Amino acid sequence: MGTILPTVTIIKYKPAPMVAIFSSRGPSSLSKNILKPDIAAPGVNIVAAGTSSPYSMKTGTSMSCPHVSGLAGSIKSRNPTWSASAIRSAIMTSATQINNMKGPIATDLGLIATPYDYGAGGITTTEPLQPGLVYETSTIDYLNFLCYIGYNTTTIKVISKTVPDSFNCPKDSTRDHISNINYPSIAISNFGGKGSVNVSRIVTNVGEEEEIVYSAVVNAPSGVKVQLIPEKLQFTKRSKKQSYQVIFSSNLTSLKEDLFGFITWRSGKYSVRSPFVLTV
Repeated sequence: MGTILPTVTIIKYKPAPMVAIFSSRGPSSLSKNILKPDIAAPGVNIVAAGTSSPYSMKTGTSMSCPHVSGLAGSIKSRNPTWSASAIRSAIMTSATQINNMKGPIATDLGLIATPYDYGAGGITTTEPLQPGLVYETSTIDYLNFLCYIGYNTTTIKVISKTVPDSFNCPKDSTRDHISNINYPSIAISNFGGKGSVNVSRIVTNVGEEEEIVYSAVVNAPSGVKVQLIPEKLQFTKRSKKQSYQVIFSSNLTSLKEDLFGFITWRSGKYSVRSPFVLTV
């Protein structure tokens, strides 16, 4: 004879978060020069208001989306002039890769998760409100992306009616240039055959302090050298944007698997982290 016991709510489950089996994984099928996914958010056994009943419990990426949307709304309410790309940057660069047991976030199989599993990491709720720096992806970045994946100027102007009349695809429109789109993450394809790769980024100071200096901290995989130029970014009242270059090089004769790391700009309470991936 079986016994049915009352249900019990388990709070503070450990380890959490964990990447669910159904979560969308990378790399992107369109291009390995841009990292996907962007971010991870709660999506398992989510309790919310229902229609046929007072509440319902559901699981899926459709449950993760409202969490990110709500967070984006909170950021927008606090920073009403921010663009969508600035909000995305704030969410990504403040994400965590650590679970509630102070260990690395794992997958459903118990393996240590990588940016292919969670993008920049799991969302946090307060840090994105004051990220310090943001990566703003411009309209031209997106138009150039279309050029890089094979569309010509004429086709792009048919697709988008808001393309500036002066816009033309760069003469050297190859997929490798996708890595230079001003995104909060970095991805480089076929790194093993290139020896050294240089990419650039622009960050905007949105912190409370107008006069501030950020220093770079790099977590690189074994056998890979990551050089930042410059290693410090100094912002002033008149200079809210700063650019930097990242030079990836390796003494490995060949890559047997994709490699992951992080670049973090730090200053006081701010920690602006960007993941990178170097693919075989």
